[in-house]
Amino acid sequence: MKLTKVFLAIFLIFSLNLSAKGMPSEYYAIKNTKKAKEYFSEYIYKLTKKENIRILEERNFVKKLLSSNDAKTNITKEQLNKLTELQKRYRIKKLYNLKSYMLKIDVIPPSMSIAQAAVESAWGKSRFTKKANNIFGHWTYNSKNGIVPKRRPAGSKHFIRVFPNIQSSLRAYMLNLNRHTAYKSFQKKRYQTRTKNKNPMGMELSQTMLKYSGIGKKYLAILKSVIRKNKLQKYDNRFYQEIKK
Repeated sequence: MKLTKVFLAIFLIFSLNLSAKGMPSEYYAIKNTKKAKEYFSEYIYKLTKKENIRILEERNFVKKLLSSNDAKTNITKEQLNKLTELQKRYRIKKLYNLKSYMLKIDVIPPSMSIAQAAVESAWGKSRFTKKANNIFGHWTYNSKNGIVPKRRPAGSKHFIRVFPNIQSSLRAYMLNLNRHTAYKSFQKKRYQTRTKNKNPMGMELSQTMLKYSGIGKKYLAILKSVIRKNKLQKYDNRFYQEIKK
């Protein structure tokens, strides 16, 4: 009888997690705007850090493997499989071209991810965030995996993509920036920063997001303002300090 109750409790918790939408419920209970923004920023920072650490592990694997002059001849089957998987995921043309991987497999500065999440989701309070865990405005053309935007123009066929949780939305956002051709200028600027032995920073890289929004240069100004007014640069500095430990 006791085991049955335990399994029932676990099932209920699991079910609630699957059906949970948007930010944690405690976030929506915060009435003070400043405190709410701080909570939001901290929450997105932690998710960003988690994804960035995973990306850095992939980057270090490739760098270590392909930095060797005899990488092609000494590579193991397991290493080849992992490299091939990364090549496909990041849409890299040449399997053994180290620079191509270094351009695309790298971190997204936390200040930038927080700012874009805030702008695209109205600080986590948009309908798309609450109903679809979509915090970065991702579209889809698959009706089975999306919801119809309220103001979708007549004739348009896009949907707002539904994610199982906020982490999945963030992961899709980061992969999108790292591999899509629309963000070549972002990838290139970040790579150039690395060649100067500097850490990629959100304020600078946010100004490459010209193609992320239909409002063009206004979007860049908005991101700059959000980063500056909410002092989000501190999250970049914090991240680089934390990964040193």
